[in-house]
Amino acid sequence: MGVKLQEIIIRKQVAFQDLAGKIIAVDAPNIIMGLFNFARKNPDGTYAGLILDRTQRPISHLYGLLYRMNFYYYKNIFPIFCFDGRDSELKKLITKDQLNDFRFTQIWYEQALKNENKELARQIALSREYLWQNIILESKQLLSALGVPYIESPASAESQCAYLVKQRITDYSNSQDFDSLLFGCPFLVQNISKSLRRKVQGRWKYHKIIPQTINFQENLDNLGITIFQLVDIGLLIGTDYFPGIHGLGPKKALTLIRKHKQIEQVMANEKENYNFGELTPELIKKVRKIFLFPIVNENIEEITWNPPDKSRVFSRLCEEHFLNQERVRNNLDKFEKNYEKCRNFFIYERNQPKSIQLTLDQAN
Repeated sequence: MGVKLQEIIIRKQVAFQDLAGKIIAVDAPNIIMGLFNFARKNPDGTYAGLILDRTQRPISHLYGLLYRMNFYYYKNIFPIFCFDGRDSELKKLITKDQLNDFRFTQIWYEQALKNENKELARQIALSREYLWQNIILESKQLLSALGVPYIESPASAESQCAYLVKQRITDYSNSQDFDSLLFGCPFLVQNISKSLRRKVQGRWKYHKIIPQTINFQENLDNLGITIFQLVDIGLLIGTDYFPGIHGLGPKKALTLIRKHKQIEQVMANEKENYNFGELTPELIKKVRKIFLFPIVNENIEEITWNPPDKSRVFSRLCEEHFLNQERVRNNLDKFEKNYEKCRNFFIYERNQPKSIQLTLDQAN
């Protein structure tokens, strides 16, 4: 879902040349979701417009990641992908039962393929229990084969990205959502896309996009609030952990927080105008803790970008998914060249060792 702060946040256009030489923490689920591009749903709830391979699995995220990584390296950007871990009990996107369901459906899916039951394999591949978790698993496997580092957060990817920027391990966090701001991310970059256009969700329509950056402290100063108050605004308008209060958008929530200073006072003084029944003190405390004291992976000693293992990539894309061999081979050749170009750029610009490793000492 993501918190809808775009109406009150100032974003500045940025040229790709100004991003050259930057290291960017990528909110992997958010970006992969965009690459996968859930087109629109059929009346029965199934996904329409998906491109499937002969194993009945979607492939848009695989091509999308290969193209996106090619683009990052072409623009002399080194990314670090961050993935969600076990989510908060308030979010409940990944639970023990769902993980067990995924393991079960993996076995079921493989058996359907073995029995050449194409229709059953398709149903399983597009099921809720299998689809998204398999996409995340395949994305991690492909990134590893491409030599691209990724970090698994103990909680949310957005909080991990924010931590990397705070520690100056990376220069920006890259996400289309604004949740990173509630985690206090100093610098956010959005709309990194070669095509400079994005599909309108649920419609066969595209709109133009321009790369933009967000300076967290500048926005707090402009809004005249603290990060504590920004989290309260998020609670009022809705986050992944609470759906928000009906009738409150970002502008009205900002006005109320400026007037009453904190959410408890908003509830006490505006109870005749809004229904705060589900917003309990315990819930407020839990959500504040998630954003203000996030659980992150701090054990980051070394991050390395390596050249692609072309045989592994080819095996995963062409042998497992039966993607077009010539197309994959051509893109891998471009990828290798762009990696070398980016590597040499970083060696020159940052005076890094030729292995292109980033440690905490070097980052600072």
